[in-house]
Amino acid sequence: MPNNKPSEFTLDLQSPYYFHPSDAFGAIITALKFDDKNFELWEKVVITALTTKNKVAFINGTITKPDIATGARPVEVNAWVIVNSMVTSWMLNVIDPKLHASIAYADSAQSIWENIKKRYSIPNVPKIY
Repeated sequence: MPNNKPSEFTLDLQSPYYFHPSDAFGAIITALKFDDKNFELWEKVVITALTTKNKVAFINGTITKPDIATGARPVEVNAWVIVNSMVTSWMLNVIDPKLHASIAYADSAQSIWENIKKRYSIPNVPKIY
């Protein structure tokens, strides 16, 4: 008799949904604050910080909100909401408060990231190293 029970949603240390006990809502993931003039450097340090926490997938679109209508379980949706909220708070903590009003109502960390990138990145500019 086949087992039709869906697999459990489990977290391990390698899961992007896992939080280390030192991860906190008010954590400052980098000392550099985005001030609308330093996007390229800020982008680099935020990606580095989120990569070390295994959360960069929440801003680059690799992990999107699971949909119950397409078979996701409520526990998966809840896990995504929790991690997305934490990543959003980390991002807001490293953005100048004068810019919060223009991004605070975004529904995901990814949409905040894309909004900032669209408005402040300078494409095709030669970089001096």
